[in-house]
Amino acid sequence: MNLNNQIPVILTSCLIGAYVNSQQLDSLEQESMALKQLNEVVVTGESKVMSLSKKLFAVGVVDQKDIAKVAGNNLADILNYNLNITITPDASTGRSTVNMFGLDGQYVKILIDGIPVASDNGVGNNIDITQINLEDVDRIEIVEGSMGVLYGDNAVAGVINIVTKRGLEGDYAWQVQVSVQEETVGDEYALFDEGRHIQNFKVSNQVNNKLGYSIGASRNDYAGFYNNFRGKDYVNIQDNTLINDGLRGTEWNPKEQLTAFGNLNATLGKHSIFFKLQYFDEEVTVYDRNVTGRLDPGTGLVNPTALDEIFETDSWVNNLTVSGPLKGQTNYNLFFSYQDQKRHYQQYVYNILQQGIESFIADDLSQSSKIYYSKGFVSNIVPKSEFFNAQLGYEFTRQTGFDAIATGEYSNDVVENTLENYDFFGVLDFNLTDKLSFYPGARFTNNSQFGNQLIWSLSSTYDFTDTFKLKAVFGSAFRAPNFEELFFYFVDANHNVQGNPNLQPEDGISVFLNLENKYKIGESGLLKSAIKSYYFDIQDKIASVVTADDNDRSLFTFANVDYSKILGFSWENSIKLDRWQAGLGATYMGESTAIDGSANSNSDYLWSFNLQTTLGYTIPSWKTTLSTQLKYTGRTQVLVPGDSGPVVGQTDNFTWMDASVRTSLTKDLDITLGARNILDIVTVNASNVPSGAHASNSTSSRLFGNGRSYFLKLSYKLNLN
Repeated sequence: MNLNNQIPVILTSCLIGAYVNSQQLDSLEQESMALKQLNEVVVTGESKVMSLSKKLFAVGVVDQKDIAKVAGNNLADILNYNLNITITPDASTGRSTVNMFGLDGQYVKILIDGIPVASDNGVGNNIDITQINLEDVDRIEIVEGSMGVLYGDNAVAGVINIVTKRGLEGDYAWQVQVSVQEETVGDEYALFDEGRHIQNFKVSNQVNNKLGYSIGASRNDYAGFYNNFRGKDYVNIQDNTLINDGLRGTEWNPKEQLTAFGNLNATLGKHSIFFKLQYFDEEVTVYDRNVTGRLDPGTGLVNPTALDEIFETDSWVNNLTVSGPLKGQTNYNLFFSYQDQKRHYQQYVYNILQQGIESFIADDLSQSSKIYYSKGFVSNIVPKSEFFNAQLGYEFTRQTGFDAIATGEYSNDVVENTLENYDFFGVLDFNLTDKLSFYPGARFTNNSQFGNQLIWSLSSTYDFTDTFKLKAVFGSAFRAPNFEELFFYFVDANHNVQGNPNLQPEDGISVFLNLENKYKIGESGLLKSAIKSYYFDIQDKIASVVTADDNDRSLFTFANVDYSKILGFSWENSIKLDRWQAGLGATYMGESTAIDGSANSNSDYLWSFNLQTTLGYTIPSWKTTLSTQLKYTGRTQVLVPGDSGPVVGQTDNFTWMDASVRTSLTKDLDITLGARNILDIVTVNASNVPSGAHASNSTSSRLFGNGRSYFLKLSYKLNLN
């Protein structure tokens, strides 16, 4: 599917304006699904920061109304609408990770209220964003550019921060929120066995103007995507002979997620305290496509069984934030977190005719991590100076645990590892003129695994006018190895996959430019246009490699073996005019990847073109919003494991389109209905993706969607005094 074939679709989408993406006239910045650049947004949820954070970074915000109009339940439902973000799903594991400016989730820091999120792969990077529930979210902040000095390793492409809702609007003391959402998966739907079923509940109480709390729970039941497979109870028996046709199970594995949370928000004088407690449980079931057909000695009939698996993740999050004035206009921020996450693995014999479990082969704890985290900084240290200011801080992370696939006797060899970081950072603010400012910064990090490292950046802003501004970020592209790359362990008679504790961090150069202007149209209209350019030169990139272990067996591990370069240009526009709202953005990006010593290396740039449109209209008399989003994603390069090491692969272009209608039936009851993936994307050609011993699931295509799906959501909100 090339771009020329997409032009009629894109033009058609642009003509649907009367039926598309909109909100009230008073708020382009509040309603656009495109990134909104807000001059005074506090970067990534910090309560008090010095002026550089407000002036320096291009900050995009997705608020509650943006989430509601597309019936977003988790972070994966929302981020795909961003021009420079692509969501990469994995049908076998159920994980979805983020790709930003051509860099995968290893290079994007994901935070909740300024605190890194922990997942199976470590702290704050390559997070499964389907595990982040949005029921309790006030807004999502997306910060573009290298942020390593302020937010540590892995913040190369940018930072995504989820800000929890605090307090109630208006003078209400109580608020009860309930919602139910039913969604097809492609054309598959049944009340229990097919489709997607979501329920949310939340109660908030504002005790007084200084104390409030809330509790809630959410359930997301995804029954999987069959896509011509026949489910867990399918078996083909002919003349008492098992026919193993490979049709058992599902294309995408089913999973069920449960989230429960409680928040406490308090004010003590001029100091703010916020505490968040959250429990998360996820269960992913994997059905074996191969069926074993043994004869029952008592009846002489075939007794079909399959070897199925369950991966269950449990996590507890305890986050505490304290902020306020230290002295005069000098402010402090303190963050504390304890997160406990475990992944359990079960393998069992499933009897298909009896539809029950015969026996368990394995029932083990395959991954465990405990994370202790603290961050603190003092900002606006020189408040009386118009020329100079500074921000100084520290960050501490300690992760203990192990990461292994616990199947077999080898599990006795799994040992617990510890990874610690001690960081100190500072950023200076030089206001040379009323228009020109410079912000040099540095972070010294000491890691228990690879020693001392320096992360640096030099940023600048120039204000041509009050609305016409240039922002530049130039810094190191520093990424530390995650827990999996260092310590993963999967060794038995058929597998030999291990992490490499001798890995060194990646580093290089990161450059980000943002030129933005705003134009007033008539009395209430506004046009905003931004031109962006970015460049990443990443050295010693970490990739999967094949070598030999001490017993001369093939060992699949990780090594610093290659480099990657990315060069891109973006043009983003948004406009509000009367009841209409529209957005149009395009990106032209080139990727170059080379692998040391590999004949399959490709140092030439693979160029791709990405396009996104958002259009909308609102009908105030009907209290109705109609919206649509279209995104064209061009070719991309991917590093995939091959028979003898990493190989550069390519994924073809595809187009994604969603549409929805949201209306208020009463002042307390809203209904949202719509369609996702209107162009019915399921697989995308990946003809250069090879298959190998370490990549048995690699095929000539990649799964990207469930097909065209439809959803209906009912939301009820009751306010009480």
